[in-house]
Amino acid sequence: MATNWLQLISKLTFIKELRLHNALLEIPPPLLPLITRSAHLAILDLSGNYLDRPLTLLPWFSNFSSFLTSIDFSWNGIQGPIPHVFQDMVSLKHLDLSGNNLQGGIPKFFGNMSNLVHLDLNKNNLMGEFPQLVMNLSGPTQEKLEYLDLSGNSVSGSFSNISKFSSLRELKLRENLLNGTIPEGFLQLPYLLVLDLSSNQLTGPVPDLSLSSSLKQLSLDNNMFKEISLESFGCLSKLEDLWIGSNLLEDLKEAHMFNLSRLRILDLSLNSFLTLKFNPHRVPPFQLEYLSLRECKLEQQFPLCLKTQRQIVYIDISNVGISDIIPSWFGSIAPRLMYMNASSNQMYGAFPNFSFSTTISFKGSSLSHFHPIGTILDLSRNKISDNHFSGRIPALFGSLRSLSLLHLRNNNFSGEVPTSMGNCTMLRMIDLGENKLTGKIPAWIGHDYSQLQVLILRSNEFHDKVPSSLCKLACIQILDLSSNRISGAIPECVDNWNAMTGDIYYRPPTIMMGYKFPVGGRFYTLNYSYLESSYFMWKGKEVKHTKGLVNLIDLSNNNLEGKIPSVITKLVSLVGLNFSRNNLTGSILPSIGQLKELNFLDFSRNQLSGSVPTSLSDLSSLGVLNLSYNNLSGRIPQSKQALTFDELAYLGNSGLCGKPLNKSCPGDEARQNPSSSSDLNNAKNKGEPEDDTIITEGFYIAMGLGFIVGFWGIFGSVLFNKELRCALFKGFDSLTDFVYIRMELSKAYLLRHFQNQLALIKLPIMFRLSFSNTNIRASCMQVISPAAAPRNYLSSRSHLVGCLSYLGNFVIFLFSSPHGNFRKPLYSSHRNSHKVALLAG
Repeated sequence: MATNWLQLISKLTFIKELRLHNALLEIPPPLLPLITRSAHLAILDLSGNYLDRPLTLLPWFSNFSSFLTSIDFSWNGIQGPIPHVFQDMVSLKHLDLSGNNLQGGIPKFFGNMSNLVHLDLNKNNLMGEFPQLVMNLSGPTQEKLEYLDLSGNSVSGSFSNISKFSSLRELKLRENLLNGTIPEGFLQLPYLLVLDLSSNQLTGPVPDLSLSSSLKQLSLDNNMFKEISLESFGCLSKLEDLWIGSNLLEDLKEAHMFNLSRLRILDLSLNSFLTLKFNPHRVPPFQLEYLSLRECKLEQQFPLCLKTQRQIVYIDISNVGISDIIPSWFGSIAPRLMYMNASSNQMYGAFPNFSFSTTISFKGSSLSHFHPIGTILDLSRNKISDNHFSGRIPALFGSLRSLSLLHLRNNNFSGEVPTSMGNCTMLRMIDLGENKLTGKIPAWIGHDYSQLQVLILRSNEFHDKVPSSLCKLACIQILDLSSNRISGAIPECVDNWNAMTGDIYYRPPTIMMGYKFPVGGRFYTLNYSYLESSYFMWKGKEVKHTKGLVNLIDLSNNNLEGKIPSVITKLVSLVGLNFSRNNLTGSILPSIGQLKELNFLDFSRNQLSGSVPTSLSDLSSLGVLNLSYNNLSGRIPQSKQALTFDELAYLGNSGLCGKPLNKSCPGDEARQNPSSSSDLNNAKNKGEPEDDTIITEGFYIAMGLGFIVGFWGIFGSVLFNKELRCALFKGFDSLTDFVYIRMELSKAYLLRHFQNQLALIKLPIMFRLSFSNTNIRASCMQVISPAAAPRNYLSSRSHLVGCLSYLGNFVIFLFSSPHGNFRKPLYSSHRNSHKVALLAG
């Protein structure tokens, strides 16, 4: 529309409705056209245009017409609080501002909009406590309001009393932050048809809805409700859709469902504490089209309540604990079946003869808007076989011409793949892994499955060659044929797999499949990734595919022969490549470095020869490399990338040398530092053989047996024989006492010997120190020498006292202990006298 689209509208003299939904309107001019007259515009729809200044248009249109009764400005990117321009629109009945970026709360003037019937504010950023928002809507508005949608905001707080909005027919509060319990009497709405409280944090019992007998759609999923009132559900005879999955329900009796004769959708999934019991003699009063019991607890028997369901379109009974034979009547529920998931159970027996219809008709169905683009069948992780039956894949699967995803992995299916499966030309994923299928890989897979993205046939008993027709699978992204008995050469035409070549002109089809149909006033979308349930071997472990694509080829553990095709290097988007445990010959492609995205490469246990290509250094994303047990020779590339792998990546190639192997190459110069520990080890090991023939499996077995016999032969005898145990510990006590006594005696002997030696050392030291004093020595000489006669009595007496004092101190020192305590003489008087005489002389 031209830039003057408002100018054109302003010239219209009479207009009742203006609908410009998704009209790609241009930015309105800064100066809006002048309004000269008032039109009779009643309905205004400018939704989905994302105008630059949408709020500037509201005052203009309110002046343009005073008769506006319906305004739809949804999905226009309006930001900020709800504008007050609506305050003067007293005639407004319908207001839709959903899908914008409105913030704050609901203005109080909304409570005075006495004619407002429909208010849609979902998918905004409104905040605040729910009781306050309800209070702002109270007033004349509460008497006429029939539709209120606040879903997808950040409304918090406890649940408020809504009963005063007596005219409400639809109340939608999903995806908010409401919490706590819903008190009794807060939802007494006699005209209520739709109630959606899903994806909140509500707890306690399911609210009492006994006064809402007209309720058709009830969504309480993804909360924390714990119990259901039988009286409440017994009054909901008109209920059609019940979504109560992802809660904490513990008990649901069959009596809750007695009066739900119109029920068509029942979702009890992800109530892991919920145990369901069905009376096998009671026929359910309803005909379901959608049933999900995923991860509930059923009795081990197959649920007989399904026997009478003839309108079922979607059924999920995965991981419910069924351990029973599949009943023959189960095939009769499938004429309209579009999705079935019975995985992660323990079903057994022959697969029932399903009477699938070739065309799916929804004429006259309550799911008339259900537009499927494929069919999903998931029976993985069961035991669909029996010794008394053939256990073959039913040929009637071929009648599912719209089948898009087929999961039959981890069962015991046997026989060949039925040729009727070639009619399922819409298949994008086939997982038949871990069964007992035999025969050749069907050649028609390549001819008929042009959209196939995942083909998993591993761990079966397929034989013969890889059919060249598989090269026509241009969309293939995961090809797993490992652990079979396939022989022959790898086809030379694998470069036709466009999804792996990185062709910029090729775009693989979307991996998502969607089902949309209206439920509870909204379009309920079932999105299933074709790859979300695919399992494959990755780096030696079975992994489940998650988000994102993995380009993988796994042909390991077969009997393939010949050379690796040179065209394999054109698959530049490959992330994983596994050709291990085959009989491949020739050399590793020198151009292997072109696979830049490669993260996992395993060529181990083949008969490859030649050198390790230096282009491996270009694989910067390579995380796992295994070239072990081949006939490779020459020097291992010494690049930084190649040296990140340990010797296990190259083990079993006697001709290889260089790091990380502990084997030097011929012609290497001895330029390494001999003082380093690594060089010393290399020097020691230079003449040793490559493999250690002593440390073998038998060595570890002998070591374990020796430990058991040697240790437990002695310890076990002591542990279980009381007499031997007592004798052993008594002898141990005696030995301890003997050692203790000998240690104490030796200690005493050494102490006395040390004291004696110390006394002998102190004697000469005392004499020398004492006689160094001239006066004391002279006094003693005066007394001892007869020639020195005293001149008078006093002089002689003083010399005698001094000498005796010295001798007394010496005697005390001689006979004292090292600690100063007086003790007995250590030597005989004769021996001591002899030593004293020698020292005195």
